[in-house]
Amino acid sequence: MKLSTKHVKKVFYDAFRQGLTPHKLAMTCALGVVIGIFPIFGTTTMLCFAIAIAFRLNIAIIQLVNYLVAPLQVLFIVPFIKIGTILFRMNPFPYNADQLTELFQNDFFLLLKEVGLALLLGTAVWATFSLPLFFVLYYLFFLLFSRWLRGPQRELKSQ
Repeated sequence: MKLSTKHVKKVFYDAFRQGLTPHKLAMTCALGVVIGIFPIFGTTTMLCFAIAIAFRLNIAIIQLVNYLVAPLQVLFIVPFIKIGTILFRMNPFPYNADQLTELFQNDFFLLLKEVGLALLLGTAVWATFSLPLFFVLYYLFFLLFSRWLRGPQRELKSQ
């Protein structure tokens, strides 16, 4: 299935028609973005699903937003880790590419330990960054959806 702008708009219009409020939709989208850039690749789908269930949010929309920001997740993983190494004054990757290949072949558990530390540092930076990002995104999405909802309701009432 090809994801088009028309399809994305239809998903949001359908959510409004089903009674989703601008508040819930803004919260769903803001959480979808924030969780979607979580720096551990392969975890965001389950995290979004669990949070949608816990907070009674629209699962389809949170997953749609999560998938739309997937390129940002890939883009931000390395900067989150690098900022974490600077902030915490640690160097979890003191290896060059050849040494990493050798570790992969000879001491895989040491490699996992090193990667785990790097991801932990990146996750700490993400956690610090995500709370203010959530509030900014929530506010922007709320304004957008509140205005967007007024337009379709006028069209629906006039029919």
